[in-house]
Amino acid sequence: MFAMTLLGLGWVNCGADYSRYLPRTSNGRAVTWWTTLGGVLPPLALLVFGVLLNAGDPKLAGAAAADPVGALAAELPTWFLVPYLLAAIGGFASGAIMDIYSSGMSMPALGIPVRRHLAVLVDGALMAFGGWYVLFVSPSFFATFQAFLSVIGVAMAAWTAVFLVEQWRRRHTGFELTSLRALGWPAVLSLAVATAVGLGLVTSGDPHIARAVGFLLTDGAARGTLGAMNLGVVVALAVAAALYACTASLAGRPTSGGTR
Repeated sequence: MFAMTLLGLGWVNCGADYSRYLPRTSNGRAVTWWTTLGGVLPPLALLVFGVLLNAGDPKLAGAAAADPVGALAAELPTWFLVPYLLAAIGGFASGAIMDIYSSGMSMPALGIPVRRHLAVLVDGALMAFGGWYVLFVSPSFFATFQAFLSVIGVAMAAWTAVFLVEQWRRRHTGFELTSLRALGWPAVLSLAVATAVGLGLVTSGDPHIARAVGFLLTDGAARGTLGAMNLGVVVALAVAAALYACTASLAGRPTSGGTR
């Protein structure tokens, strides 16, 4: 589930985003493959490195799970700390910029009547809160990172399902911008319901986040294999797709004013 979230669902919005700038004659398979390879290869290299690190030095791997920056930096020579710090800052800044840029489209794409700069502001505030939580509140980086992947994976799965179903519908009705609805309540409803159901079926090793997830699981299931599977990601994908497919045609009449 983590691999599917990190290497798959997390890149759907990126493929949908940057393809807007490509010519209309661009091959859809090429867009998919470029996005897939670009999103998978770098994390895959890091995953292989992590496996080798864990097998070669379990003690260091355990320390990195709680404090990755401090644990890994301690093994570096002194002269390497400056480029290491610059790379860490650059990676955080670039990731934040990319996330804010891409996710600023998410709420307008669902039909929520909010201007894009306000959507970006909401996303930036959420990112700032997440950074503060990881630095000053989280008891373990690894547990919080897993919880982040689970929670964001559920929401991203629901969003992806709505997006793909809408794309499938548009292949039959056309992609004219003037036919967009003013308020896509079926998309918002599908996203909200699927996310709520999915969060009830995932668990978290972070004690603070654990209070908000897993509420549909019994204590035994939450501590067992079912809880560890994070099945809520797949369930959210299926629920959102089914719900939106059934309700999309019930939306109000489309607007004729184009996009904002």
